Amino acid sequence: MYVTSRILRASSGAAMPQAIAMVNYVLEHLNSTHGTQFGAGVSVGGDPAAIGITGGFESLADYEALRAKLPTDQDYQAAMQMGDHLFENTTQDTLWNVRIPPGDQDAVTQVSSVRMELTRISEAMTFAAEVAATVSEIVGRPTGLVTAATGDRSRLLWVAYSPSLAQIEADAVTLEANAEYLDLFKRSEGLTQPNTLEQDIWMRVTP
Repeated sequence: MYVTSRILRASSGAAMPQAIAMVNYVLEHLNSTHGTQFGAGVSVGGDPAAIGITGGFESLADYEALRAKLPTDQDYQAAMQMGDHLFENTTQDTLWNVRIPPGDQDAVTQVSSVRMELTRISEAMTFAAEVAATVSEIVGRPTGLVTAATGDRSRLLWVAYSPSLAQIEADAVTLEANAEYLDLFKRSEGLTQPNTLEQDIWMRVTP
């Protein structure tokens, strides 16, 4: 399975509510017309103008088929032109390969990212899958594993869904008190690039 992601940025703080409404309108059209599964979220504790869009596809052929339909989708093209002034001109797209599914979506998405040492990618991938399994067992909810199919191929993501920010906080307390989890950081040496571990939180805004 593959996931496509796009980061949009509202042209201003005042434009953010309209930008979110436009994104939801376009995604509802795509999902109802083309049978896609797009969703959107806003950054929490990160870029206040960022709106992240994701959509899952069983194969790259399915993704290619959607892209082929969009130029002739008049409603989609009209909406894109109508909402153009709500967004900055910078857009970032990435395709991701889902190695371990993260489970059912919820209100909050937690993304922990790191860059692998490409000379040890096989070992790094095996270790990353172990991390996902360990965290899933400790917190009692699935943690997924995703790698970049486009862009910087060293990027690796652990993705988990939560019902609230409070749950994320509670999970962090649980993990940081677990010796097996803490040992994973030591074992990552040589498999991941130093000082590249980051975390992002996204709050879902699509219905």
